[in-house]
Amino acid sequence: MNLKNQFGTAPPAVGADAVTGAGAMTSPAPPPAIELTDQEREVYQYICESLRAAGIEHMTAGMPIAVIVRTFIDWMRARDECEEKGRSQISKTGWATPTPWADDEKRLKMELGQWLPKACLTIPSLARVRKDSGPQGQQDDLFASLVSHGINSPRKNSSH
Repeated sequence: MNLKNQFGTAPPAVGADAVTGAGAMTSPAPPPAIELTDQEREVYQYICESLRAAGIEHMTAGMPIAVIVRTFIDWMRARDECEEKGRSQISKTGWATPTPWADDEKRLKMELGQWLPKACLTIPSLARVRKDSGPQGQQDDLFASLVSHGINSPRKNSSH
């Protein structure tokens, strides 16, 4: 499982064209009781880097991010096991049933689907945060300066 190839993309640009103050933002350290492996630490750093680049405050999110990291790594392992051993098994009577690791993969994927939006790690949740964060998070109005110019400086002999 090579995570470097999977995390080679930048976070999505949603809402604002530029994020201000992202350079000064810091990320939390993983909780001390959770000893992350090198692979888990790499995912943890990727998530924190993505949140910093998006300008999302996450200083108090160390524990949820650690849970997401562990769930993600477990899901990747279950997915790999499904690819190696298959997702279903045939009983002696001919019934096809899902393998235990296929059930794990399904459950862990559902858990990720619940945790990721809570940590602002999905496009819709990022868009909602940007929308709710005020004027700095809203999309630029392409014609605002033109309309402002027209309203504030009309010609005295305007033909309109």
